[in-house]
Amino acid sequence: MNMNWDDLRIFLSVARAGSLSAAARALKVSQPTVGRRLKSLEDTLGTRLFDRLPEGFVPTSSGAELLPLAEEMERAALALDRRQAALADGVRGTVRISVYEVMAQFLTEHLVLLRNRLPEIEIEMAVAHISANLSRREADLSLRECLPDAPGLIAKRLGEIAYAVYGARDYLEAHPAARGETRYSTCAWVSTDEEHNYFAGQQWLLDRIGARRPMVRVNNGIVLYDAVRKGVGLGILPCFAADADPTLIRLTEPLAEVKSTQHMIVHHDLRRVPSVRAVMDELTALFESEASRLRGELAAESLSA
Repeated sequence: MNMNWDDLRIFLSVARAGSLSAAARALKVSQPTVGRRLKSLEDTLGTRLFDRLPEGFVPTSSGAELLPLAEEMERAALALDRRQAALADGVRGTVRISVYEVMAQFLTEHLVLLRNRLPEIEIEMAVAHISANLSRREADLSLRECLPDAPGLIAKRLGEIAYAVYGARDYLEAHPAARGETRYSTCAWVSTDEEHNYFAGQQWLLDRIGARRPMVRVNNGIVLYDAVRKGVGLGILPCFAADADPTLIRLTEPLAEVKSTQHMIVHHDLRRVPSVRAVMDELTALFESEASRLRGELAAESLSA
């Protein structure tokens, strides 16, 4: 029996997604293609792999038996893909970086430098709250606060990111109380919605404003930043961005309870790929050169502005 790996990939995607349409979206192919390849696999094996139920596609006993074997083949295929990349010659190609909004803002500031230093490398930034799966090659590198718990991943500490309370100049002129400790009980605040209260500083803020609620709540760090700089209210922002913004004034020292540690995460099979290694080295050097700014040490004058 000649098993087709592409058909097994279809089978795995349908098993995980529960429908042909969701599997098609995940694989970036058409739904008819998914249905056709799945039927081809069932014909090859001479058995039905899914029950088509109202709640979705549910593996039959044959499908359940095939699932761990297909997953094992997937792990082998992914490992081969990573090892093949590691054998590449020269510092060229595409490096995909998984990053959340705040770090995307930081990297964007330095893209010209990175491109000048690595002219043969194309950089993709995948901006999302949830880290990409490095084992599945959804990205080559990930910049995150949390240390990885999946096997095969290596983390390198890059440095600390400081946060403080900021307000727009126009807002402070209209609300002088924002400069004092009564800001927590009198001023409007911009924060995250409940689902995103894990963003840096948001729970710290909620603990201080008590029963009051932020007047504007968002699910995106860049939108939060823009709302504060437009004078919607006060907010907790990363010092590296807000200290350099002439429209904003820092109202506190960097918040000791809020600072976060940034890590660069890579799969051990990819750490020696020339292009990935080159980007890792440049990011390490970038964080080292910008360490004082990232820790919020360069704008103490904002407090007395």
